[in-house]
Amino acid sequence: FLLNHLSPSAGHGMKFFLANILYSLAIRNNMSSSSCVPCSSLDKSSLLTRAEVHSELQSSLPLWSSSTPPSESESKSKSVEFVERSFTAKNFQCALDAINSMGAIAEREGHHPDFHLTSYREVRVVLYTHKVGGVTANDLQLAKMFDDEVAITYSPKWLKEHPAAPKKKMLEIFLS
Repeated sequence: FLLNHLSPSAGHGMKFFLANILYSLAIRNNMSSSSCVPCSSLDKSSLLTRAEVHSELQSSLPLWSSSTPPSESESKSKSVEFVERSFTAKNFQCALDAINSMGAIAEREGHHPDFHLTSYREVRVVLYTHKVGGVTANDLQLAKMFDDEVAITYSPKWLKEHPAAPKKKMLEIFLS
């Protein structure tokens, strides 16, 4: 709202600056923003604390987990190295479809995760902001986009073992 009401004479730099501030506030307040901030504007101060990451994972990203530094270096770092999500797709094509759908979102947002496909249907998605070497609000926002926008056809066995997996996605798949 604020950005749309700036006078036309307000430069792009001012709009970009305000957008970053508003985005950071929105992310820290339940991730209510809908897009990623350009990585060029991020630095080490953008890293989220372990507490912030764990809180968001518990409250709105139950299928995601985090990795923290090894115990000998924990005292040096308060950040999380990455967040990840793994699942078993119904078959190879379903795994590729999920990766391609996530890839399209990542490209749209200009924020690119690491995708791993093994044993023809085992998918692992790893998110961290490469530029700053850890988890930022962008990573959590992208994880939320993946969960909200990608309909994954899971292996029936995996789905039974993971009750937190979204059931509505399964209904959407069966109806399509």
